[in-house]
This record gives sequence, C-alpha cells and structure tokens, in this order.
Amino acid sequence: MTAITKRRHAELAGQALKYVAELLLIEPLSPAFDHKLEQVEALGRSEIAQLSARHAGSLAHVAPPPTGGIARAIAGLRSLAESLEPLRRGNLAGGTKRFALIPVTPDPKAYFRRYRAAQSEIEAALAALTRERDALIRANVSLEAEQSGLAPLLGALEEHTLFAEELVLTLTVRADSIATTQPMKAHRLQSDALHTVQTRLRDLTEARALAQQAVALRHVVTDTNARLIDGIEQATATMLLVLRTAIEAARLMAQQELVLDGIASLDRAASNLIAENEPAHQADSAEALQAAFAKLYEALDQLDTERVGSPSRILDPRG
Repeated sequence: MTAITKRRHAELAGQALKYVAELLLIEPLSPAFDHKLEQVEALGRSEIAQLSARHAGSLAHVAPPPTGGIARAIAGLRSLAESLEPLRRGNLAGGTKRFALIPVTPDPKAYFRRYRAAQSEIEAALAALTRERDALIRANVSLEAEQSGLAPLLGALEEHTLFAEELVLTLTVRADSIATTQPMKAHRLQSDALHTVQTRLRDLTEARALAQQAVALRHVVTDTNARLIDGIEQATATMLLVLRTAIEAARLMAQQELVLDGIASLDRAASNLIAENEPAHQADSAEALQAAFAKLYEALDQLDTERVGSPSRILDPRG
C-alpha cells in the first residue's frame, strides 16, 4: 500500500478546512446543517462495502491449499530412499549373513534392478509433488491478483481516515474559537459535528485494521507458499540427481546400463528446477550415490519443515 505523500496530506487538510468553513456558513439549527454532516457519515462507505464483498477480513478466504499431498509425497520418497540407500545393509554394503553364518557379497546388478522396480512409485511421488507445486503457484497468482484489487480500496480508506482526522482537529479548534461569540454554532460543532466525525473515524479505523490484517495474512501465505514451491523444486531436483547418479553408478559398478524410461519425462516436468548438472564421475560410485541420498534426505527434511510451518496447518488441521 502506497503511503500518502506530504503533498496529498496537505491537500486533505485543505479539504477539511474548506468543509468546516462551509459548515460554519450554515444555520446551525437548519436541516442543511444535518445534510452537510451526512457527507461525513458516507465517508468510505463504498470502499468498506467493496472490501466486505471481497471477504477482505476473512481468514478462511486466504487459507492456502492443504499440504497433505506434500506430506504423502515426502513420506513416499523417504520410504523409497531408505529402501534404496546404497550403503544400507543388503544393498551395496556387505556384512549381512545368510542363515546368520555365511557373509553375503553385495550384488550391484540386483541392487540397481530395484530402481527399475521402484520407477513407477518414484514417478508417482514426483508427479504428486509437481501437482502440489502447481496448486501453490495458482494460489499465489490468485492472492496476488486479489492484493492488486484491494490496493486502491485500502488507499482510498487511508485517505478518508486522514481526512476525518483533520476534520476532528479543525472542528475542535473552530468550536473553541467561537465558543464565546457563537455559542449555539459552537455547541453544534462540538456535540453533533464532532461526534459524527469521530464515529465515522472509528468505523474507518476498524475497517482499515481488518483489511490490513487480511493483507498481512496474504503476505504470510504467499511467502510460505513460495518457500514450499522452492522446497518442492529442490526435493524434485535432488531426486532426479539421485537417479542420474544411480544410472552412472550402475554403468561403472555393475557394467550395465540402467534405463529408467520415466527419467526423460521427469526431466521435462522439472525443466525449470534448479539442479541441472549431471552428477560428477567419482572413483567411489557407492559413496557418490550415498552423498546424493544425503542431499535428498536434507531436501525432504527442509520441505517437511516448511510444510509443518505453513499457515494451512493452523487454518486447516487436515493439512
């Protein structure tokens, strides 16, 4: 919301002086005096009605989409990661014993075949995250459009409030200055005009406070949604990094090509994500793959932290 400039403030103060001067020209007991006060009673009425129609003060109106879908996708990816983690016993790490007696040598080919078996689950989890990201983007676009529509109304309310404040000051000074020479007019200024303006000022102040509360909440929601979007993109990009690293590790360790049909479509779906580099070739491919999994856990933890902190968790306990 744009702050009122000093020049505009001076213009509103001048309008308040003109209004009080016109009021003083009217016979205090005539209907015209009351009619003049009706202008103050109508101050900001249109803007307040429009804000009410837009549900500017409704917390439910600005609630973000529930984050249950994100939680389920995180749980799915975490479960898959735990089962595929390379240095987990039975994967690429030795130490397990068949019948508790015979050490089992890891079988890289068998391990990497499990990626193909898990491919559909990985695709489903990443597709779910993409849907959640798109829903958050749409929510932010909607909220930002709503903010743009509210800005002129809030600006007008701010001007009406400042005008009313100037009226209170001007009426108080003028009533005091004519108290001895024009007691009837001074009385009407103090008892009727001042009361009308102060009542309207209170209404304007309350309407502004309610609208500003909604604006502040919208900012919280859009900022949180933006962090969730970043978290989803980070988690998705890191999962793709894991898959690329696994493909390279399979070639180096198992002398086999690990073909994941879905990775091309996943890359296209994640074309705007941040992790674009192919994994670096490292001498110890198992360690490189383990490092990629560590990054995935970190990304999932960060996304889950943002999800738990989302306002939807407060406004919608099902999130």
